[in-house]
This record gives sequence, C-alpha cells and structure tokens, in this order.
Amino acid sequence: MDKIQSGNVKGIYASTASIQEVIFWFYNRQLFSSLTKAISELTHLKNVEWVAVTPDICLTASLLINEQNISPFAAYHAATAMFRDKTILSTDGAYDRIKGIERIDPEQFSKANRK
Repeated sequence: MDKIQSGNVKGIYASTASIQEVIFWFYNRQLFSSLTKAISELTHLKNVEWVAVTPDICLTASLLINEQNISPFAAYHAATAMFRDKTILSTDGAYDRIKGIERIDPEQFSKANRK
C-alpha cells in the first residue's frame, strides 16, 4: 500500500463495488462507528483509480454469476477487470476459473514490488 500511495506502483484501479463491499462488511458486523472513517480512508487512497459500476459491467457481472456461479461482488470485480486490463489482484481462486482473467496473488504482487 505504501508503494501505491507514494506512486511507485502505477496503474492500480478498483471497482466502486469494492467500496460497497466494505460498507456491507461493516454493516453486517454492526460496526457503524467505524464505517465512515474506513470508507473515508479507502476512498482517499492516493494513486487508485475508482472505476464506476456501469450498465455494461452489471450485464457482464450477471453473466458471470450465471455461468461461473460466483458471488455478485466477485462478478463485479471480474467484470471490471474484463473491461480494463483483464488482471485482478486477489486471493480468491474463483477468479482462476474465469476465462480471460489473470489472477495475481497479493503476496506475489507485494514481493515483486518491494524493490
């Protein structure tokens, strides 16, 4: 994260569905007092491009849910990657099943960008 914040790692993007996912995570645990601070910090990360969930991304996500039996948020993230560079940074092996998506493990990414 420090490398991203400093601009040493470029080309980082995330779906705005990620923000929604974090909101649900806090909501489901009733961590309301921490929610706003967490979302503020997340949305103010430097050097991260937030990609809006568009109708095309929603349609692609719905196809992925149906065809790959993945969760809605995983489908939004995969669809976003499909419209961008076809690469996703995740520990979730579900992305390995999706044709045309390359999953990069965050630990491997971190090791590759430590220099």
